[in-house]
Amino acid sequence: MTTRQLDLLTLGESMWRLAPAGAERLVTARNLEIQIGGAESNIAIALARLGKRVAWWSKLPHNALAENLLSVLRGHGVDVSGVVLDPEEDARLGTYFIEFGSSPRPTRVIYDRARSAASRMQPDDFDWTALQHTRHLHLSGITPALSASCRATVRRAAGEARAAGTHVTLDLNYREKLWSWDACRPVVDELAKSCDLVISAARDARKLLEAQEEAASLARRLFDRWRRPTVVITQGAEPTLAHDGVKLHCVPAFPEVTPVDRIGAGDAFAAGLHFALLEGADLSAALRYGNAVAALKLSMPGDVALVNRAEVEELLAAGSGEIQR
Repeated sequence: MTTRQLDLLTLGESMWRLAPAGAERLVTARNLEIQIGGAESNIAIALARLGKRVAWWSKLPHNALAENLLSVLRGHGVDVSGVVLDPEEDARLGTYFIEFGSSPRPTRVIYDRARSAASRMQPDDFDWTALQHTRHLHLSGITPALSASCRATVRRAAGEARAAGTHVTLDLNYREKLWSWDACRPVVDELAKSCDLVISAARDARKLLEAQEEAASLARRLFDRWRRPTVVITQGAEPTLAHDGVKLHCVPAFPEVTPVDRIGAGDAFAAGLHFALLEGADLSAALRYGNAVAALKLSMPGDVALVNRAEVEELLAAGSGEIQR
């Protein structure tokens, strides 16, 4: 059997994240902090920090902004050698702005990502033979929403992974500012049927199914809809559920989490879930690991779970995410 050289490969858009300090409003801000953010790069960084061999692919402009982003990913141990640089002069790096709020004023995100280099990804941009040496491929519902060429690229990735015997995961990650549910549903249905595992927030599952149901029912209905993949339903502070076609798994969230920054918590969960599955954990244990990484992410600013394995396992050992009897 050929040894798989990569534990996980993922592809998508990463952007500069620009935010004023604290709860300052963008309308009065004079200074913005630069970080990077994007669902797939968030997962890549978190998983690499947990000790796995991870590659992230995308298409970026050939400029200093992209080099800044790549240097961050490299610094966390992510392989970016497969990233394609767009030679066009008008190629740009997507950005987004965050204005943090607390009840009753919500946190708001303003995107400036139209016509980004990443939205120009093409199926032939990448060397898909890498999937023959990769254990897991992670896709998100964000990438196919960016453009028709991105949809074609994600379809190609899923097809090449299946042919290579690579485990495929899809995180639904619906973004209403990118596409409608009418446009999203057929694409997600097509991709999900070729995946081994699909992750969805409960709110997205309800919109996809056009049904207001409990999480357990959502997991069962999505499994019946797609037949092939294990379905994971996340609910923030409520229990995480998964249906594998045989059993419904239910794992409590970690209590007493005081969120510092909620953005990226779902990506942190996905990174922890991948880590545990790659380590050979059963599904319930993998859900617990994902919940632990997400809980730690909520305690820190930025999109990325800047954690290590010892921190996660210390939290798990404390038992605060378990029901103690």
